[in-house]
Amino acid sequence: MTFAAYAPRVPESIAPPRADHVPADLPDPQHLPSGPDAAESLAPQGTTRELATLAWPLILSNLAYTAVGFTDTLYMGRLGVVEVGAVGLASLVLFTVSLLFRSALNTASTFVARALGAGDSDGIRRWAGIFLSLSLIGVPLTFIGPWLVSTVLTLLHAAPAIASVAQTYAHIRILEIPFVLIGTASVSIMLGLGNTRTPMLLSWMLVTVNAALAALFVFGFRWGVAGAAWASLIAVDLQGLLSFLLVLRLYRPQYGRLWFLHPNGGEVRSVLRISLPAGLTDLADVGAFTVFLGIIARLGPTELAASQIANQFASFGFLPAFALSASTSSLVSRSLGAGRPDLAARIGWRGAGLSAGLMLLLTLAFLLIPRTLIGLFNNDPRVLELGASVLAVMSGYMLLDGVGIVLGGALSGAGDTRFRLLVTLGGAWLLMVPGAAWLAPRYGVAGAWAAALMYITLLSTCYAWRFWSGRWRKATL
Repeated sequence: MTFAAYAPRVPESIAPPRADHVPADLPDPQHLPSGPDAAESLAPQGTTRELATLAWPLILSNLAYTAVGFTDTLYMGRLGVVEVGAVGLASLVLFTVSLLFRSALNTASTFVARALGAGDSDGIRRWAGIFLSLSLIGVPLTFIGPWLVSTVLTLLHAAPAIASVAQTYAHIRILEIPFVLIGTASVSIMLGLGNTRTPMLLSWMLVTVNAALAALFVFGFRWGVAGAAWASLIAVDLQGLLSFLLVLRLYRPQYGRLWFLHPNGGEVRSVLRISLPAGLTDLADVGAFTVFLGIIARLGPTELAASQIANQFASFGFLPAFALSASTSSLVSRSLGAGRPDLAARIGWRGAGLSAGLMLLLTLAFLLIPRTLIGLFNNDPRVLELGASVLAVMSGYMLLDGVGIVLGGALSGAGDTRFRLLVTLGGAWLLMVPGAAWLAPRYGVAGAWAAALMYITLLSTCYAWRFWSGRWRKATL
């Protein structure tokens, strides 16, 4: 729904949490209540404080993820305009290649949180093992990854200079996919259990490792774009591996050994019905944006660089919305597991309202100081002019997208993923992509982003209507 890059990444030196540590906001898994009072005792409170308690570590986690892209863009800005646009395009292509599986694995939090709300310890253990097993799809995906990346870059018809640099970067980072997927499943399991602080620490480890290695490889060893790719690869692999090891260590005292499990037929059907549409939704969304960036790339490297820089600021601004979306999704799922759909509805609207208020600040910044923001990356007069025009268009959808991100997360937490898929397919591929293809040659980069504005307006409106209708309450896992 929004075009900020939301990818898992890794702190400085951190002491791993103690094996007997259980986050304070969780019930003791060894003493989960049962009987008629179980639903009430396990249901979340649905307060603003509870949302904020879960969300603030996720905000810092998302800040870390975005800081990796920010660092790469900043370093590439010192090398040239072509490098800025090419690395941004390559990162998006890489993200798109693995996105179906990453987004499907992210629904582990929905299944685990529903089991937690129902007081089902066996369900928690089983769904965690199933999603860890599903993450192993990253191994074969790595072997076909280079071909997929080359195919996507060819289809985008980017300028030869941009395509060459993007291919160098992408073919190195494709090796991280197995670690990305097992890290995604592990972090999602933690989120379903209400643990947002461990992922926060891991994500900031990524920032430190990536920034230090990128500076060494890009400028010290003079490896250029390839150096940035190797730095990110090492940091992301470390994050994924540590996430998996910490899941095994943190929850073993409460649930026994969380390990890879083979799903039965019913569980496979549940994954296909809930997780697959979630993955396809994000693939359709980001895939459309990849094509969208390809349309902008045909305008020239300056237009692509301006869009990439503007999008980095958008990704920073959406950190609270993504965090509130994830925390809202987890609490909605847990409320439904406890048999409290009324509480789930209250949580969804409260999260959306908080997100809208925070997006107002971003809107004002884009309107009041656009050239100052763009100038932090690049002072080329043409990049400043085009970047400011992109931020002006973005300011038109900040509030709407903030609401839509949270309500989309609430629908996912309820298991209502097919509706999201249908709306995204229609809006992204029937409105945004054709609109950008028609507007970009006539009105330049601002025209292309106007098509994105129309798409986000449609998406957010549909999500708000769906959540208001209450039809998501009937979704089952």
